[in-house]
Amino acid sequence: MEPITIASYSFHKLLERGMIDLFGYLEASKYHYNVDNADIWNGFILSYEEDYLKKIREALDDRGMTLQALCCDWAHPYSDDPDQLKKQNAVAEDCLRAADILGAKTVRFDLGVHTREINEAQYDIVSKAFRAYAQHGFDNGYAVGPENHWGASRRLSVQKELHARVNHPGYATLLHFDNWDLEAGETLEANNLAFAKIAAHTHVSYEVSERSCDLLPKVREAGYKGMWGCEHHTEVDEYRKVALQLGRIRLAKC
Repeated sequence: MEPITIASYSFHKLLERGMIDLFGYLEASKYHYNVDNADIWNGFILSYEEDYLKKIREALDDRGMTLQALCCDWAHPYSDDPDQLKKQNAVAEDCLRAADILGAKTVRFDLGVHTREINEAQYDIVSKAFRAYAQHGFDNGYAVGPENHWGASRRLSVQKELHARVNHPGYATLLHFDNWDLEAGETLEANNLAFAKIAAHTHVSYEVSERSCDLLPKVREAGYKGMWGCEHHTEVDEYRKVALQLGRIRLAKC
């Protein structure tokens, strides 16, 4: 099986315009792009009701597809607002239940700390939450962890510290290539390679895909064992640009 996914977020502008839905995404992935693995952003999920989730699972099974990544926004384990945190925790519970039903291999939640700095109390809250999520994932056959996405999570030192604190076999991260808030002496490529060993999934942007043949083999050599996630962000001509981006990733042959 080719180790590639297309993130459903790649088509979020078409989703916004009502021109694609989750089932259309699965159809396009399998029969237009010849990709056997799914990477679903929860913005495409209309409901967390069991019947609806079982329809998604049926659609995956009918196409012989595996859900390699479930990427969940609005589910991060930290907020300064207790009422908002309660809502986020409810979304996280919904997403974990969805992952159980859909047979996900990885689940991504954000960290939730919007600032560059993260204090001891915030570390304590998010590490405890991720340890609980990781245990649930481990018990159900998948890994759970954050992405270097926004706020404090874009610092490699924060990701390393959180990984050490959670210290659980069900915890793994999503590497968003080049999306680093660099500290002294760091480079984008060095951070990508340093993160490779603890990453369970990746997102390769349109710009990063231009150097796939150079970058992706290095990431494999650094210890990465997961899929290459094609994630498009330009919001323009999404169907054709995803095809070009996917072709670049395939050329890396790794």
